[in-house]
Amino acid sequence: MSQNPLHIDGCWFKDEQGRVVILRGVNVAGNSKVPPFIPFADAALLDPLKEWGMNVIRLVLIWEAIEPEPGKYNEGYIDAMETLVNAAGERGIYVILDMHQDMFSRYVNGGCGDGAPSWAIDPSIPQDEPINDERCIDWVNGLNDRNVLRAFDSLYANVNNIRDHYISMWAHIAERFGDHPAVIGYDLMNEPIGDEVSQVALLYEDAGAAIRRVDSDGILFIEPSILTSFGAIYSRLPPLSRGNYAYAPHFYSASLLISDIFSSAEADKSFADFNSKVAELGVPLLLGEFGMYPEKARVSEYIADIYRRLDDCFYGGTQWDYTPGWSPVALDGWNRENYSIIDDQGNIRRNFKVRGYAQRIAGIPQKLEVSDNRIYLEWENQPEVTAATLLYVPIDVMFKGAEFDIVEGPSVHCKLDVEHRCLTCAASGRGTRTVEVKAR
Repeated sequence: MSQNPLHIDGCWFKDEQGRVVILRGVNVAGNSKVPPFIPFADAALLDPLKEWGMNVIRLVLIWEAIEPEPGKYNEGYIDAMETLVNAAGERGIYVILDMHQDMFSRYVNGGCGDGAPSWAIDPSIPQDEPINDERCIDWVNGLNDRNVLRAFDSLYANVNNIRDHYISMWAHIAERFGDHPAVIGYDLMNEPIGDEVSQVALLYEDAGAAIRRVDSDGILFIEPSILTSFGAIYSRLPPLSRGNYAYAPHFYSASLLISDIFSSAEADKSFADFNSKVAELGVPLLLGEFGMYPEKARVSEYIADIYRRLDDCFYGGTQWDYTPGWSPVALDGWNRENYSIIDDQGNIRRNFKVRGYAQRIAGIPQKLEVSDNRIYLEWENQPEVTAATLLYVPIDVMFKGAEFDIVEGPSVHCKLDVEHRCLTCAASGRGTRTVEVKAR
């Protein structure tokens, strides 16, 4: 297998030149959870992501689409997803393959879930007809659905070899994509339900082992229980013995979602938990999902707050979601969710804003501050890392024709490519280095 373009070094993602890489992007896509399970076929729809400075997508895969019958893989579906992976790679965008599920399957939880095929449900569990429409707006209540919990327990217990199939399916995906230069890793299960120590972690260990047998360099992204997404619990996930892995929690504000109330206290708690878990595991963090409905009154303030926290910690993040198939009627196309950052005309909605950040850093990041018309980066330079530090700086968005300054710290020399929104900075010597772009 070819070498992964990224690897884990302590709490950092690093590229082949040894630079720290900050991953920022989106999930693709909200409509991938239901047939035909393919978000879009037009590769050009990825063009805006590159323009907006994104360098990663978390690509939604569905077990039901991959393995419609036990042991029989739908190569047509996998080929279609590979087309999107190819298109991302051609645009310089990394891909994380996300094995997505919500409440186990669309054949339980009143027909309001997604993920597993019907044959992977314990035969003793009654199945529902999939609906995934406006009746499913409260799909998360499946956390209290006995059949959903039984389905997960049956998976972990390997009833009818279901767990074995899940692991073999992951190995098949890794064999298909392990050599792909755009694919950096595998998100082993979206928002799992179950005991993190005795069930979830053991599945991650075995799935990770199967993946590593065919792709020794792939980064494993491990998610805690869905209950951590709202700050309800602190994750008990133990370290993964496989190495080269990242912690990949999610965060959603329950108060904003339910009552349209913005409280920074929720994020304070969750990010404190994230910081503690990163210190405990000694690995980098990718916030795999965050986002909000654009009609919420304080959505812009809320999203800005999340990105500020990501900047403060140098965490990666993939916002939920980018759905070019969004429509005013079907919305994201699944359960009346409405998180897409674009509308049906491709226009950016109120839940997203193009913003600058540091993409690659030739040393150890110390401080990143970003506002509407300012970017400040401070790092401990490592002269043995000879590749340049790169910042995504959307001058046209930040300054709208107004004058600005690029303030280079000592031993720093930068060049701005306005068209490609890229500031390239070379620094010499060892020690603290800075660069700032600000309104005049």
